[in-house]
Amino acid sequence: MVKVSIVIPTLNRANLLKFALKSAVEQDYRNLEIVVCDDCSTDNTKEIVESFDNKNIVYVRPDKRLNMSDTLEFGLSKAKGDYITFLTDACYLLSDCISTAMKELERFNSKLAMWKNCGYFSSDWFEVQRKNTLYIPKVTFKNYLLNSKEYLEKFYNNIREPIIPKSINSLCHRSIIDKAIKRQGRFFLYPIPDHTSAASMLFNTPNFVFIDKPLFIGSVSSANIGASQSFNLGKGAQDFLKGFDQKLEDITFLGIYTTSSLIIKGLENVRKFYLDICPEINVRNAIGEIVDSLSKLEIYGTNVNDFWRILNDYITLQHQELKPFILKKKIKSKIKWRMVKIVRSLPYLYNFESLIRNAKILKGDKFKFNNIGEAAKILINKNRGK
Repeated sequence: MVKVSIVIPTLNRANLLKFALKSAVEQDYRNLEIVVCDDCSTDNTKEIVESFDNKNIVYVRPDKRLNMSDTLEFGLSKAKGDYITFLTDACYLLSDCISTAMKELERFNSKLAMWKNCGYFSSDWFEVQRKNTLYIPKVTFKNYLLNSKEYLEKFYNNIREPIIPKSINSLCHRSIIDKAIKRQGRFFLYPIPDHTSAASMLFNTPNFVFIDKPLFIGSVSSANIGASQSFNLGKGAQDFLKGFDQKLEDITFLGIYTTSSLIIKGLENVRKFYLDICPEINVRNAIGEIVDSLSKLEIYGTNVNDFWRILNDYITLQHQELKPFILKKKIKSKIKWRMVKIVRSLPYLYNFESLIRNAKILKGDKFKFNNIGEAAKILINKNRGK
């Protein structure tokens, strides 16, 4: 049986790690290695790992605190599996995730597979509507073999392209990773490793399997880095920046700190190694995503005036032709996020939220779950019943 490594990076979140680690240990695929990469935690992370008393778990810890990309690179260097996936300490794998992916990889004769994600919003989430809720996307329960080049072009055209195999929603053969490292010097490029690894994988394999079934739950809390970058640029977002020695303008597009500008910068960083085959980023769509991100931050109360000025100066100097588009996009985005904020602040409007997200929304109080592990049990039963 082929060996699979699940690499779990973690930092001072033992209360969450116990769920992620439980989901890895309970996989029905047997030849597993679970690498817990503890980025110098000061809480009881090591004790949580030891409490599982499982021979498949490997606990590793660097000599000093690393940034997110370097932590993942360190964890990767300790993995010995033929196939590798990554699981953050805030996420949860359904018990048949690895076995399903391995089965489909064999069926399609591919070396890369991705699966659909669900989203779990924890009880500490700041929007009333989304507290302790599970978001299940619409799926077909069918599997497809897709062309890497085609989806790489879609990714560089639209950074929000949903069907992209990232490090945390895919199972990747080591040979793909080795090819990327040989060309790039390392696998996880800065600044957001999920997205840079996605491009790196697609550049180094001709195809991938898309499993249109939810096999993974991503948890979102108020302390989540991505959530902080999207809603308030608070502690989570600032802690992320502290991991880099570079200035803001060196790790973001134009020095604008939003998730979208980090993704754009990351795709540019990957592109440098594949200029002969890499498409250019669609500037119009990329700028549109930054406008949407800034509008969202502004509506949720963050002062982003300096970032608006930077963007306006860039458009004036480099892309005058985009000014009408930017103006319309800004108006539409602010209207959209005002409406979304209203809908999410009122618990009785969850049906509208379901339409906005194009997903089923399960409330914890109705379906009897209070954490991501209990939500996963509900999802497993849903998958079985289809």
